[in-house]
Amino acid sequence: MNRILFVNLVTYSQAGGIENYNKNIINSLSKIVTSDVVSIYDSEYKCVDNIKFFNFNKSRLRASFFILKNIYKYDKILASHINIMPVLIIAKILNPRVAVLLSAHGIEVWKSFNFIYKYFLSIFTILPVSNYTIEVMIKKNSLKKNNFKLLHNCVDMDQKNNFHNLYDVSEFNILTVSRLNRSDNYKGIDFMIKVIPLLVKKIPNIKYTIIGEGDDREYLENLAKELNVSKYVDFKGFVECVEVYYKYCDIFSLPSVGEGFGIVYIEAMKYKRPCIACTEGGQTDVVLDNKTGFLCEYGNIESLSHAIFKLSESEYLRKRYGENGFTYLKENFTFKKFTKRLQNILDEE
Repeated sequence: MNRILFVNLVTYSQAGGIENYNKNIINSLSKIVTSDVVSIYDSEYKCVDNIKFFNFNKSRLRASFFILKNIYKYDKILASHINIMPVLIIAKILNPRVAVLLSAHGIEVWKSFNFIYKYFLSIFTILPVSNYTIEVMIKKNSLKKNNFKLLHNCVDMDQKNNFHNLYDVSEFNILTVSRLNRSDNYKGIDFMIKVIPLLVKKIPNIKYTIIGEGDDREYLENLAKELNVSKYVDFKGFVECVEVYYKYCDIFSLPSVGEGFGIVYIEAMKYKRPCIACTEGGQTDVVLDNKTGFLCEYGNIESLSHAIFKLSESEYLRKRYGENGFTYLKENFTFKKFTKRLQNILDEE
């Protein structure tokens, strides 16, 4: 295995799907080969075997200078985000023999790029997290299928059991875990709140728990008040241990139209929870309709209401979909499989 540089925007100083993906990359590299890591905006690092971190006090300019100055030391550059593209292009020009591998997640690459980006994307290896991202990038940028090597996200399969149920067991508990940012208003949390007035007549013990923070929380809280369903919606904000909520909820629902993959679904599947998602986006690689949960049309209140009610009235269905999801997770989205896939990709380059 040749010398590898992994470049990312941020991994340890923020929380989110891409940050988790970066952690999986770093932890996998540590098991494959001694590697260097440049994390541009991280203010903290976690010690990882076989990994050398370089800190630049959040200076993109200094980080870029380091990469370009040392570009001849590396055989492969693995980059975590399209926003790193400018320095990748210069690095490739300076050292044509270096292999460039670029992660592709979701909405940040679901668009048409300028002709310079298109050219370099056509000579880089793109690591999408879902088949949906492959389809969109091919359509928008005239790329070829062989430009892509699928690298799904993953979860650690170790289940933590040293916690107690925090829900009221007399209630039917629906869980959402998501950022609550205006820029992420495609998540469908507003539709979840809007569906509650239709559901309370059929599920009077319904309780919808939302974990996450962001500048859209006030709007969502006001929406619940306007619809007179505040008593059915519990905004938890940021919580230290999310897994207890995954473990004991009845179903997990995030009817989002913009997920590049949707790690939250496999985090729920880890605890055998059935999931509700949308028919469009990377989550369709994860949530299999009528097998691990239900897929609904984005913004379709009637479809969402039907899916939730169907799961609420059948404990057997919830258990069957939960078991299916757990099996599907073990077969496709474990850290061990992620590491093996990454190693194969690096060996092929």
